[in-house]
Amino acid sequence: MNAPMNNAVGGLAGVAAAGPVPRKLNVGCGTDYREGFINIDGSNVLSKVDAVIDIGKASLLDHFGAGEVDFILANDIIEHHFRWEALAILRDFFTLLAPGGSIEIRVPDAKFIIGSWRMPIEKKIVLLYGGQDIPQGNAEMDESRKKFPGYFCHKYGWTMQSMKKELEGIGFKNVNAQRQGTNFVSRATK
Repeated sequence: MNAPMNNAVGGLAGVAAAGPVPRKLNVGCGTDYREGFINIDGSNVLSKVDAVIDIGKASLLDHFGAGEVDFILANDIIEHHFRWEALAILRDFFTLLAPGGSIEIRVPDAKFIIGSWRMPIEKKIVLLYGGQDIPQGNAEMDESRKKFPGYFCHKYGWTMQSMKKELEGIGFKNVNAQRQGTNFVSRATK
């Protein structure tokens, strides 16, 4: 198990002793640990996390400096925050990125999910509101789900248009989105 930073200030400098400093963050990594990234999650029961930081309670700017990061991956995390919280997180991402840095965000595609007439309502509910406290069959994530059930609730629904509008309003450029199954992936640069 990697030693979590446990909300200690250290950021990129805090991992420098382990070798070259990754300038990439995987925020809300869950069990999607990626080599070459600083993998961040709010759960302290996951086996592979580099930094335990609850981004709903603490700003990443408390741990990393402005302009220190080249790339931020935020898969399946933004929808777990109320809109106003999500916007604060997205603004923090913008501040963290170096000029020319980029971001990739994956969220459920609310417009597609709601509009799908072939999808049963039970599936729509899970996709729109998250897995909640219902075990999903992944032992490690289910343990995290028991300890942090609020992390598994979706608190806002995003469309490609609403995400683009907010990212551009923050200052991101080259914003584009592509549907990926029942999700969409937005990419943008600073």
